Amino acid sequence: MERRSENGRRLGHIIGSVYLVHLNRALHGARHYLGFSTNIPQRLAAHKAGRGSPLLGAATKKGINWRLVRSWRKRDGYFEQDLKRRYALADLCPVCSGKMKRT
Repeated sequence: MERRSENGRRLGHIIGSVYLVHLNRALHGARHYLGFSTNIPQRLAAHKAGRGSPLLGAATKKGINWRLVRSWRKRDGYFEQDLKRRYALADLCPVCSGKMKRT
């Protein structure tokens, strides 16, 4: 039986990149978004246009700046879900850890 995420997507069957987005200001308590894509630039453009994550769409609408801060290449959906389960996203964020400059 194939594994599925909480929202019903199949996991692990596609290799792509997992990416972490940092919001410059918290929205509903969230400062980060972790996603998966086979084409990160295209996916980020979709987020900016409001055709992606509801969190990033709402942040964009409210004028909250956000940016890609980290990515893991050649990974699958299992890896994305594992990061979400095992870590607070702030612990993975180079901006929050002081390794990357805040804007």
